[in-house]
Amino acid sequence: MKEEKIRIAEMAALLSLPEDLIRQYADEYDEYLAYTTIGKVRLYDQSAVRKFRVIADLSAQGLSRAPIISVLKGGRSLGDIAASMDESSEKSVSSPPPSPSPELGDEALISLRRTSDAVTRIDQKIGVVRDGMTADTERIIREISLLREEVESQRRDLRTLWSQIRELEEDLRERELRKSWLERLAGRLSR
Repeated sequence: MKEEKIRIAEMAALLSLPEDLIRQYADEYDEYLAYTTIGKVRLYDQSAVRKFRVIADLSAQGLSRAPIISVLKGGRSLGDIAASMDESSEKSVSSPPPSPSPELGDEALISLRRTSDAVTRIDQKIGVVRDGMTADTERIIREISLLREEVESQRRDLRTLWSQIRELEEDLRERELRKSWLERLAGRLSR
């Protein structure tokens, strides 16, 4: 089975380190890291993840280039380097807990990367849905506002009609009252 190649940017993401720092390590320890190039792009084997991790850990502990190269070559173990650091250093520094097997760590990092990518995609989908809901909400609010205006207009028209009806009824009553008693009597008889 063909081993998957990793670019520097992917390596940085796997190790949770800045890409510039990984590029610096790649340039500085170029001859100790197996890679292939396609144009200007360097593609590293999966085994390089462990080596980059060792370089980053030892650099973070303050080791210079020579001891790191010694570990990369396999000449000195991390225990030998730690012992020599303890002898030369007056400060008591607690050693980090032993790391799990490199293969397991690499698989975990790759799995973590894939999970992170999946979470990012889900976040993007949720963002799209949220934006769509926001647009729908704004549209609904505009529609409700237009309906309120229309209802107010209808209420005004209804009030006007009721006031006109009331005025007509009053006018009819006044006319009835103005008629003479004879006209009223004639109106009742004609019915």
